[in-house]
Amino acid sequence: MEYVAIDFQTANKWHKSACSVALVTVKDGKIIDTFYSLIRPGILHFDKENTALHGITKEMVKDAPYFDELWPLIKEKINGKTLVAHYAKFDMDVLAEELAGNELAFPSCPVFCTCVLSQAMFPEMPHHRLQDVTEKIGFNLEQRYNAMAHARACVAIVEYALKATGAEFLQDVADAYHFHLGYIGKDIVTDCELKYGRARVYDENASFGKKAETYNDMDNATYLKYWGPSVAISLVFNSINAEWARAIGYIGTLGLFYATYLRFKGTKKPFWYGCISLFFTAGVLGFFDVGRAPKK
Repeated sequence: MEYVAIDFQTANKWHKSACSVALVTVKDGKIIDTFYSLIRPGILHFDKENTALHGITKEMVKDAPYFDELWPLIKEKINGKTLVAHYAKFDMDVLAEELAGNELAFPSCPVFCTCVLSQAMFPEMPHHRLQDVTEKIGFNLEQRYNAMAHARACVAIVEYALKATGAEFLQDVADAYHFHLGYIGKDIVTDCELKYGRARVYDENASFGKKAETYNDMDNATYLKYWGPSVAISLVFNSINAEWARAIGYIGTLGLFYATYLRFKGTKKPFWYGCISLFFTAGVLGFFDVGRAPKK
């Protein structure tokens, strides 16, 4: 398994002001490549608050390459690999803004956020800042606002989670801790986030790669696999004026019942919310969290 930890620092409050970037490539638990560079922002303006944190000034980057000059090398290192970052939303927004502003093609990468991972691993922690998480796992974060230090810290958190779960792949870790990977691709950036909007305890007996079948791990994509064909069969064949067609249409309706049952199984009021979803919205409410709070 190979992934790339990435971190950007910015010159000011605008995302399109990257002033440094760090990449740490990991394969099978070992760091195989590192890359760090200062970046000259398009507009050479540094907020004093940003400089106070990372120590980078406009004098330091005046001869540094622009982002579009660095992009071919960065893209070669990250394209197709999972990107790991702490509070990945920020880093992906920076990357997306720089790409869009320079009219560059987007890469195609899943995104794994170690902040979301921390929220799931350590729900008792009041804060999930990088220095808090690294302290929790016993990793020494040498420089709090250095891009390379941040990227290496992300690697430490990921490797800690892989070891704790016995997982082989990052998707396995996400499944174990119940969160979705994000994604950055052509004209789209999605966030890495907890599936149910709250941290859930890791189940050490969970089977990695097991197909979702119950409320506890059924996501919208899996529900759609049950719901979509059932609705299509029901609508198409019930509209045909023939006994054989109606019989097939009934099978589709039964499939919709079954999909709804799986979606609301294990919730506080599965019968009532399942009925509301099924009879009033043909199961559409099943795509949302309406009535799907887990039993206490």
